Amino acid sequence: MRLSEDGRVRAALLRTLAAPRASDLWTLRAALLEAGLAPGSEVWSILGGFREFLERLDTGTSSREYSELASKLDIGAVGGIALEQILESEDSGDLAQRLLMGLVSEGLMVAATRQHVKAWKGELASVYRSAAWFLYENLWRWAEGQKPDLPADERRKLLDQLFAPLHDPESPEESKTILVGRLFQVLLAARLADELD
Repeated sequence: MRLSEDGRVRAALLRTLAAPRASDLWTLRAALLEAGLAPGSEVWSILGGFREFLERLDTGTSSREYSELASKLDIGAVGGIALEQILESEDSGDLAQRLLMGLVSEGLMVAATRQHVKAWKGELASVYRSAAWFLYENLWRWAEGQKPDLPADERRKLLDQLFAPLHDPESPEESKTILVGRLFQVLLAARLADELD
């Protein structure tokens, strides 16, 4: 069966291009297998890289959100400790000492939780670096096939500009996520278009 005639491939691809999720890639993969896409097609590698990016992004952001919530709860707990100490204390000297000890202890817990949040930011940075590594070479190869007459130094300059936000620590995570997602979508659509030809 020709891929261009398969409605399931087309529908799964449209979902993947509109709002990609790992489950959409699963569906697209199954439709491509059923349609008989050649085992050696570059599409398989791109699908695998895209799925890995989405899975790692999902895991990293879920963990980060959990760490952020835990950190906020710990900060709120500091106020709760202070209130508890005030309500339980009968002696002002004892109150001051207990408050200080409780606040120092809770402050250390808050600091530790904030370190977890920083660690997850580093983890997400690794997700973007891995995706950029994969995409750069694949986009290079695709662009090379599309414009073989473009000098290699020009191709590199263009790709370096395209990937610059992914290497910039000041770029917002949302921008990096959108850029990587769009690059995967473009590459996937381009390689599938090659297969349709």
